[in-house]
Amino acid sequence: MIFLSVLLIAGIAVMTGCKKDEETPEFSLVSLMTDQGLDLAGASQAVDVPEDALIEAVFSSDVDAATATAANFMVSTSEGGVQADYTVDVDGSKVTLIPTSGWDGGTQYSIELSSNISGTNGASYSGNSLSFRTSGIFIPQKENQVLFLSFDNQTAEDEAGEHVVNTVNTLGFSEDRRGTAEAAAYFTGEGNLVEVDYAPDLISSSITVSFWFKTDIADYDGGEGTGLPQTRFVMGLAAEKGYFLEMGRRSNDPASDGFNEIFLKLGTNQINIGNNAAEVPSGTSWDEVNSQKSENYEAGTTSGYSYVIPQLMEDPPNRSYVADAVDGEWVHLVMTVDETTQEKTIYVNGVKWLTHKWIETGADWLFTGLSYKDKANDGSDWPNPIDGALALGNACSQANKATGWCDYETMAANPPETKKFFKGSLDQFRIFSVPLSDEEVSTLYNNEK
Repeated sequence: MIFLSVLLIAGIAVMTGCKKDEETPEFSLVSLMTDQGLDLAGASQAVDVPEDALIEAVFSSDVDAATATAANFMVSTSEGGVQADYTVDVDGSKVTLIPTSGWDGGTQYSIELSSNISGTNGASYSGNSLSFRTSGIFIPQKENQVLFLSFDNQTAEDEAGEHVVNTVNTLGFSEDRRGTAEAAAYFTGEGNLVEVDYAPDLISSSITVSFWFKTDIADYDGGEGTGLPQTRFVMGLAAEKGYFLEMGRRSNDPASDGFNEIFLKLGTNQINIGNNAAEVPSGTSWDEVNSQKSENYEAGTTSGYSYVIPQLMEDPPNRSYVADAVDGEWVHLVMTVDETTQEKTIYVNGVKWLTHKWIETGADWLFTGLSYKDKANDGSDWPNPIDGALALGNACSQANKATGWCDYETMAANPPETKKFFKGSLDQFRIFSVPLSDEEVSTLYNNEK
């Protein structure tokens, strides 16, 4: 009897051991976290994930490196399904996802862990889907952003590339559009500038220039005896030989003239292919966000110099008065240039205000994209070549000597009412090497405001 009991127990032990050996090996996800310890697999969605965060997935046993691919560890935007740019590193049971240039700010991401992931023990993962949201501001076409000056932390540095940035005289700092102290550049109107050394991507054939500015209309009263200019230059590259923004009053005596209008004038270089084609002179298109001009230029109502006095009684007067919009308020201004469509478009606070396309009218002006024209390539009789540095606070850089009305030394020596240096604040200055779409400009405005 005792002998039988021993045999029975031994048999059960053998059977149990065989069953244990035949069980499927375990391979499960133990944790999914950032390298700073933020749990991405918690009960609620992880938010404010840093843009430079590493994502670390730890499994219950070592991972088969052949299955640790971006296709099996898929990170993509929740809207649009665009896969992020990252590499995958395996170290035993830990898989690390390393973003190539950071995750996009303010973006919703999904993480798909595929059932094709397996362990070195031959077991397969069951698969899972999670999501997280990064901190910061989502910038459309960020991969095509070539210049970014945020002016945060009282600095003027290019945060998108390697452009050399210099300041002329002392640059001040003011409260930015979100109320953060000393996080925007402040210009006194007395000649302080921010200059970015010339590079082709600052004035390419297709481009987007985007920035915020704030100024007071009282600083544009102008007129004899006021000690104030009637217009000011906000920024520019090579002035009328490249692009620039000028703003000011139509009248130096608003009370007498019956209106108090402020204009924003975006000038860009273009080429005349008409009578003087051999000389290829440069011109400037005065596109103004408060001009009541039809966007259909086939009517032949405009020429290459599209400087039009606004029709103040137009209904609705959506472009006639910008004084209320800019007086002491932060304004988002965007200019896009599209070489393919040969169009320049201006946006104010995320809304398209004007699209300008030159066609074959009287002077045969044709917009061919942007590039600054100097003495060597445009046949002009300027005594000096154009300096191609980008200037914030004036229409051209301090070194520019070929444009009399934008000569820094001459302006600085002038009486106060003729100095046209910008007075006010600038923030979030960006240049993209592509033209942003209407939707992308709206997204940029809404995310930055």
